[in-house]
Amino acid sequence: MKAMDVDAVRAFLLTADLQSFTRAADVLGTTQSAVSLKLRRLEEQLGRRLLERTPRHVRLSAEGLAFLGVARE
Repeated sequence: MKAMDVDAVRAFLLTADLQSFTRAADVLGTTQSAVSLKLRRLEEQLGRRLLERTPRHVRLSAEGLAFLGVARE
């Protein structure tokens, strides 16, 4: 497995904690689309859907919940 992008993992953690791509982007000093792209690439690398997205909500999927502990380490 390729090494994970630390910035993408950080973006995942912030998005999970804040439940918002926009708020995570604000904290990271970047755009919502950049955070979304990082997370999409992380999901592709892991072969799992980490977040469930709707127009108004972001929440962890079952796989995202399982990955959360690993990501925090």
